[in-house]
Amino acid sequence: MSRYSITSIDNSSIGAGGSSSKRGEFDDADAALARAEQLVDGALAHLLPTAGSAHELMAHYMVRGSEVPMIYGEPRVAFHAFQYARTRATALFSTTVRSVPSISAGAKSEPQESPSVPSQAV
Repeated sequence: MSRYSITSIDNSSIGAGGSSSKRGEFDDADAALARAEQLVDGALAHLLPTAGSAHELMAHYMVRGSEVPMIYGEPRVAFHAFQYARTRATALFSTTVRSVPSISAGAKSEPQESPSVPSQAV
């Protein structure tokens, strides 16, 4: 029997009674955590084109986010989907970095700075 299970809520269906989906069972806390992060990353990637800032991305995620996973099991795994999403959204819209770090498949890559573009006088 697995020690951890993930259930994910679709925020866009909350007003209609809500819907939840089982997203996997895991014997290992690290595997469960990685899957939960992957689900949030996928939901953010889906919403990213509709957002112009980290704040907008989080607003979209809180209303229409298709994956808000919860990890059930013992010992408890400390994972909060909205906190993780906020951290990722902030990283995606970092003001010091011009390129967007990868959020596919839960990858945690370091963002690369793009070359500076000289500003033109108006």
